[in-house]
Amino acid sequence: MTLILGRLGTVVDVHQQVEHDMCQGAARRRRVPRLTILTVSGAPDYAFPHSGEDESRRLQLLEQRLDPLTKRRIQRLGVSKGARCLEIGGGRGSITRWLSELVGPTGRVVATDLQLGFLTEIDASNVEVLRHDIRTDTFPPSSFDLIHTRAVLMHISPGVDLLRQIVTWLAPGGWLVLEEPDFGMWIGDADPVWATSPQTTQAAFPGLALSQGRSLLRQVHQLGLADVGADAEIDIIRAGTDLAEFYQLSQAALALPKVQAGALSRAEATALIDRPGDDDFLACGFVHIGVWAQRPLRHT
Repeated sequence: MTLILGRLGTVVDVHQQVEHDMCQGAARRRRVPRLTILTVSGAPDYAFPHSGEDESRRLQLLEQRLDPLTKRRIQRLGVSKGARCLEIGGGRGSITRWLSELVGPTGRVVATDLQLGFLTEIDASNVEVLRHDIRTDTFPPSSFDLIHTRAVLMHISPGVDLLRQIVTWLAPGGWLVLEEPDFGMWIGDADPVWATSPQTTQAAFPGLALSQGRSLLRQVHQLGLADVGADAEIDIIRAGTDLAEFYQLSQAALALPKVQAGALSRAEATALIDRPGDDDFLACGFVHIGVWAQRPLRHT
């Protein structure tokens, strides 16, 4: 694979497609895609611009992995028809669409993001799509019965004050559901190549919080909420699976920023892209930590 480097903000391609032959008795190795890097002026701290050639596929694979977990977490809270929901960082829109069906025509779903290309494709009368930055923009108090975000806070490392501001948007009795990946198991993985990925990603994107998932376990108790709960699932990545393809696409999107930041050489970046496709690969990825809590009906 050839990495062609350019200055940040220009289009930079990895134009040699890596093709893997099928080996007898071995798992299929996924295609490593052509890469394009674009500066996203609306989301400069974000590692995965929606304009990327393979970003829709990468997000589709992420939805495939996480949507069942998100739905289980929300369904246990009893969100019903007519509820008002806020989806922060709607991404490709799968959970926004599901919430739209869950709350029905008498309910309302506001889906926000800094990049709206995927969300504007949603055709539902009870969905409103907004460009909204939770760091600078707000909503009126008590606007929503459910506020949900997934894999958003890790990119901005929020303090408790920002989370408390978000809680004010909840109506009394409303639920907050926060889901964030945590890199702790990945950093400690026994594969010496694979374990370099989290910290080299942070070198390219210094605002990335590698322990945001674990931080939620502490922060949720500082928000004045009740009925706090939490759980987690870990990714064990095996070559030839959809999950391995997701991680390869993610590494491909991150490769050039890492090289440009001086965190990796070209050869090291290529090795990280290829590693989940190797037949002997079996390693840890994210721990997907979720917390939920309810705004009390009355302040105590």
